[in-house]
Amino acid sequence: MKQISVLFLVLSFAIVSLAEHQKNTVSPQARPKEPRPCPGYDRMDPFSLNVRYSQGPRAGECMNLYDYRPAHLLSPEEALQYAEKAKLPPPKPGEIWVANIWHRGKFWVVRVPELAVEDVMLLKERFDPGIPIIDFMNKRRWFAAHAEVRFKLKKGKEAIFIPQKLDDDSGAILLSDLVVSPEAVRPRGEAFGPLKGNRDYYGLAKRVLSLEEAVDVSIRKLKHQIAQYPINVKAEEADQKRQEYLLSALKRSDRDWTSYRQGKPVYYHTETRNCISETVDIFDEATDYARVSKAQENVPERRPRNLLPAMSARGLLSKQPYPTLNREFGYPNY
Repeated sequence: MKQISVLFLVLSFAIVSLAEHQKNTVSPQARPKEPRPCPGYDRMDPFSLNVRYSQGPRAGECMNLYDYRPAHLLSPEEALQYAEKAKLPPPKPGEIWVANIWHRGKFWVVRVPELAVEDVMLLKERFDPGIPIIDFMNKRRWFAAHAEVRFKLKKGKEAIFIPQKLDDDSGAILLSDLVVSPEAVRPRGEAFGPLKGNRDYYGLAKRVLSLEEAVDVSIRKLKHQIAQYPINVKAEEADQKRQEYLLSALKRSDRDWTSYRQGKPVYYHTETRNCISETVDIFDEATDYARVSKAQENVPERRPRNLLPAMSARGLLSKQPYPTLNREFGYPNY
């Protein structure tokens, strides 16, 4: 009888323990599923982004941050890793090491030497809406246009492009131009809509790409015309100021990359945060103007027609424009 009582107590304890364990254990079916990585996210790319819209009509959907991605300024440790990957000397003071530069269908880490920028150009890219009468007017007035900035590097101080993915062993290459282009991030193949741009449909990415890539897409494929306006700088500070403008553009892009990395998307706005205002802000952040107050700086340059007057008012456009980028590369002015 005593043995039966002990056995009963042991069984009772086991049943209670099992029930308690089951109560505290979430079944695999009940566990919340981790969302799949967004298309374009690559674990072999240390600077890839995996971000979803946090607000607006697309909340919860993946953002297209594959080819439309902000740049990231490398830390000394990250820069050393890529210097070793490319069998280059360790990074030096004054050099710029930056990731997420788009060229030939993939991202690269780029090394820019100290005081390497020879010229800075404001680019105004005209695109026609596709309505004949409006296209005719736009060819004259350029009211439908995109803004970006070209940085031309000195001969002998070209940028070294190093494949960014850890499993990409292809060699480094030299290129002499970078383009910084603030873009509305949207699903692939979706046309830009100005009204959607006011309602959190689009993210914002200050992309950095090679000039070759910009010419191939904007001129060869899309048949846009791109005007080039040299940025005016004082002769005695030209090298330093031009490098500062490049660094200003990259820092602004890197701030966006950091925000995305923290899961806080940056949103485009057609009226207040667009390619025009973001392009002008590159120069505002690195220039103390004599003729423009801080209050004037803070007024967003909302539309393409405001771009040249705003830059001229700041004293940045005092020279004649260069030949179009189309002509420079042997294409017609479409």
